[in-house]
Amino acid sequence: MHSSKTLAGLLLLASLSPVAHGYSYITASCGVLDYNSGHMTFNYTNSLTTAEKNVLDVAFQRTTEFSDTSITAIDNGDSSYATGNGQNEIYHDVSVGTAQCYSSFNVANCLVGEADIRFGDQPWVTATDSQVWPFLWSAPGGRSILATGVHEAGHCLGMGHENTLYNMMGSDWNHVTRNGVSTYHGPGEDLSNGLIALHGERSGGSNTYRDVGATVFRYEGASGVYSDHKWGVMRNTSGGVLPVIGFFSGQSQYAVDPGQQVQLEFTLENNGEMDSETPNVGYYLSSNSNISSSDTLLLGTSTTLTRNTPNEITQTLTIPLATVPGDYFVGVYVDHDDLINEVTGLNNVAYYPIRISAPDLITESPGVSATSLSPGQAYTANATVRNQGNQSSGSSTLRYYQSADAIISTADTQLSTDFVSGLLPDGTSFESAPVNAPVTPGTYWIGACVDTVSGETVTANQCSAGVQIAVGGTAPTATTLAATEITDSQARLNATVNPNGLATTVYFDYLRDGETVPVTLNAGSIGAGTSPVSVSILATGLVCETGHLFAVRAVSAGGTTVGNPGLFATLTCPGC
Repeated sequence: MHSSKTLAGLLLLASLSPVAHGYSYITASCGVLDYNSGHMTFNYTNSLTTAEKNVLDVAFQRTTEFSDTSITAIDNGDSSYATGNGQNEIYHDVSVGTAQCYSSFNVANCLVGEADIRFGDQPWVTATDSQVWPFLWSAPGGRSILATGVHEAGHCLGMGHENTLYNMMGSDWNHVTRNGVSTYHGPGEDLSNGLIALHGERSGGSNTYRDVGATVFRYEGASGVYSDHKWGVMRNTSGGVLPVIGFFSGQSQYAVDPGQQVQLEFTLENNGEMDSETPNVGYYLSSNSNISSSDTLLLGTSTTLTRNTPNEITQTLTIPLATVPGDYFVGVYVDHDDLINEVTGLNNVAYYPIRISAPDLITESPGVSATSLSPGQAYTANATVRNQGNQSSGSSTLRYYQSADAIISTADTQLSTDFVSGLLPDGTSFESAPVNAPVTPGTYWIGACVDTVSGETVTANQCSAGVQIAVGGTAPTATTLAATEITDSQARLNATVNPNGLATTVYFDYLRDGETVPVTLNAGSIGAGTSPVSVSILATGLVCETGHLFAVRAVSAGGTTVGNPGLFATLTCPGC
């Protein structure tokens, strides 16, 4: 907002010059107002906070970055601020609505004698992250005093409003870009261009101070003397806007399929002294909102940007087919190879939040109706299929497998199949099927794998773990033989055992006369053969002149066999 007043005290509203080159000047009947040839000094008043003064310093530095202009703000604690006092001052004044650069000037020569920047009744914030409009409308969000400071500084250097394109002298609160959640409010192409046209280049013509930028915002239309700006959108190749499934710090998040071609709207600007820049432009896919040249490059190109009109583009990109479902950011990075010596790189990036949508079927919680089985016995295998993707799946087939180890794969022995209906995101389906145990006794693992469905890009997680089963056979045959090598304190216990084809472990149990708790001796494993094996073990530490009852015990997956009992007595105690 801008108003002006003659030094003689007559109220006069300055008119705006016709649109030319995307900017306009503040004029009166005497011509273009002269704001000290673009070099202004202001007093900070005590109505401003320290944080507000700090961000206004940044605003004034950015406004004058490329033109032969300057704004110096002196922090002298001015407490007598008012319009018409002959001092250039910056202060809060709720009577002005949003904000205003008040000017008084000599109507004879258009020389400005006083300029005041007044901030009105907005919820002003000094945040330089996304806690500002248009990213956050609720508390603690508010209007960026930095952005409005750039806008009002433009007025106090002679620039008028603009309503024909995306620009800072239209709606300043959404003339913004960001990388990550850090926002950047700068003069933009129109304000820099107008200040250079009015006051000349900062470098005096050597084109030293250069800058290019990008944003997702673009021109929407005129609202009186102001321009309205809108969010860019993502579309499919038919021009339809992609589904919005959420938000990231105030910006719409779009649903995108792996391998899909999408169209993204960006605005690119040449803000610096060069009349024309041709930066290399990279389009990237990133796993986070900080777009950099280390992200996945989707497309590299170049474009010519004249310092005249913001370049609103629509770029077609293809999302890689192998992209794993999840949240990503698709962004543009102007001068991504850093070939232009820019005054800032904070405004080179703009992005769209996206969510890669795809089904992702996994198999979990395998189970069986029984874990101890006889050869060929019927039992039931089961498992749960889950769609952990963010897109519904089509129907599939669950396949049950028998494995020699706990790792289940499609290379194992398939036992049965089961139909699986389509699943919503995070949907599950419990499946079961009748199967038979193997005819060969032993230890096995049972699991399942689900078939890939259309659109699924992650396919290495479709098999479950294995659940163990034991298939039994014929129990071992065991015969207790007579004890040998008997002395007063030891005896060798003997037997023959046939494993009958299953891994078998042999034990001897003996019991002394008068006792009820037997002693067990482990004679070890004798393998899984099919012929009798001689087994013996020396029992030591026996009591002399005592009877002992003993028997062999053979254990395998086929069962446990206890041999016929044997009896021996230790010899006479020594000295008797």
